[in-house]
Amino acid sequence: MEQGKLDKLKRKIIADAESEASKIIEEGKSEASRILEEAKTEAERIRQEFEARAKEEASEYVRRQVSLRELEARKAVLAEKGKVIDEVFARALESLRQKDRESGYGITWKLLLSAVEAGDEEIILDAEDRKALPPDFLDRLNGELKRQGKRGEVKLCEDSHSIKGGFILKRARSESNSTFDTLLGMVRDEIETEISQVLFGGKVKEQGSEA
Repeated sequence: MEQGKLDKLKRKIIADAESEASKIIEEGKSEASRILEEAKTEAERIRQEFEARAKEEASEYVRRQVSLRELEARKAVLAEKGKVIDEVFARALESLRQKDRESGYGITWKLLLSAVEAGDEEIILDAEDRKALPPDFLDRLNGELKRQGKRGEVKLCEDSHSIKGGFILKRARSESNSTFDTLLGMVRDEIETEISQVLFGGKVKEQGSEA
């Protein structure tokens, strides 16, 4: 091939290459610009989503904390009300014991007449009540039991228990508990609501419920 034609071919190849390179570069710039714009758009979307989620989580955290504090406050109020109710029943127990002693154990008398079945049971008392019991208490009790058709052989047990008023009735194979604190505990559920309404205008129930 002649030198002139060869040089012309070289120049054409170079020109074509430069043109193609320029085209590739422009396409690359356009593609890079498109990718960059998409990346910016995605980054903004992620940022907005993160901010929204952060606000929502922060708001939810605040709501949970407020709810937790309210629950703790309700529990504290219920606990204090429970203490007052406990004190009411403690005073009722002491009042019942005092009235029993002042009446010559009249309350214990009535409970025994109701609790004795055969008439040969043993009565377990608190040590102080045992000492303070009127001397003729058992004689009068057994006399009344005989009039009811029972044996009338009830006696005091040699052992004393630490009980808060009332008694434990011992039979051959069983015992029945008629102590004052046990009897008050049995009726507490029935009258606690009424007492709570008188004291607080509401109910005192299990921890965690609303007052």
